Amino acid sequence: MPQPDSSPLAAKAPRSALGRVLRSAWTFQIAFAAALLALAAWQVDLGDLLHTFNHATYGWLAVAFAIYLGSRVVHTIEWQITLTKVGHAPFGGLLGATLIGTLVNAIIPASAGEAAKVQIVANRYGLSRTGVITGRGAESLVNALIMVMFIAISFALPAAGVASGGVLLLMAGGAIAAFAFAAISSNLMPKAYPEWRVFKLLPAALQGAMRTRWLSFHEGLELIRNPRLLLFAFALNIFGWLVDLAIIWAYGQAFHLDVSLGAYLSVTVAVAIITVFPITFGNVGTFEFALLHVLRLYGVPGEQALAFAVGMHVISTAFNVGLGMIAMWMMGIRPGELLRLHSNAAKDGGAAPGARS
Repeated sequence: MPQPDSSPLAAKAPRSALGRVLRSAWTFQIAFAAALLALAAWQVDLGDLLHTFNHATYGWLAVAFAIYLGSRVVHTIEWQITLTKVGHAPFGGLLGATLIGTLVNAIIPASAGEAAKVQIVANRYGLSRTGVITGRGAESLVNALIMVMFIAISFALPAAGVASGGVLLLMAGGAIAAFAFAAISSNLMPKAYPEWRVFKLLPAALQGAMRTRWLSFHEGLELIRNPRLLLFAFALNIFGWLVDLAIIWAYGQAFHLDVSLGAYLSVTVAVAIITVFPITFGNVGTFEFALLHVLRLYGVPGEQALAFAVGMHVISTAFNVGLGMIAMWMMGIRPGELLRLHSNAAKDGGAAPGARS
């Protein structure tokens, strides 16, 4: 039987191909971000922009930082709820993984921080990757419903929203349909792998993979299936949105924004949409361009709006990087471990150590 090529050249080939893809992604995103920043800067007076920075009240940043830490705690509690059936991970470990994932998202394209969070939890605490990923997916469905609700509120409070009515209806329809499908499926699917005839038509390898991961997938959907957990998740998610709104309000006080609550809500919605659909690494350029135009809807001068957007983005990124590096140091995690695919402690099949049945 021919043996696979284990030469160093063969091992380097896939890595070099991946490296080329990543370099191309970086190049595109850097060019796109630079174009957006240049376009935003072209629309304002740079002298007035610097004046706005010089007269900002930076003491409010301490308030924003304190509220931000609270938001990370809320998100960690929400994540812990999704892992109710998947397995147990200590709160401190989940908080650290959350902070590290946010750090990765700030410096690597394509929301790689989500993958890093899954890897840290799976490798450190022996939880099934399938269960963790499924739980994150269930949590995302709840987040999508709440985001649609806040987008609708942003239309009701101010004179102008951050998207068209057609976009809102499309997002609402998609979120509701996806959630309904997940809710129905999670309640109908059996706990044990079913020997359905349709599954027997699939390739044997795929059947084996599904059989191995079925229980973990079932447990990952507990958040959608359990009414008590679901209600708790909805309440936490709404509270998390209010905390995010408070963070943006604190930044607004730092940059002397004189706008209504509706304006801050619209900015919060815009930030959420940009975060869910990232185009550039760390949302560089897209963040500033979007917030500049949202705040202009409320009569904020371009220079002040751009100063607010740039200042908030730079400072929040510094928060994310600093907290993420502290979490990596405290957890003893090296950069190479973040996206490692395998660990002796974690298996996708079977029950993970400490998992609840």
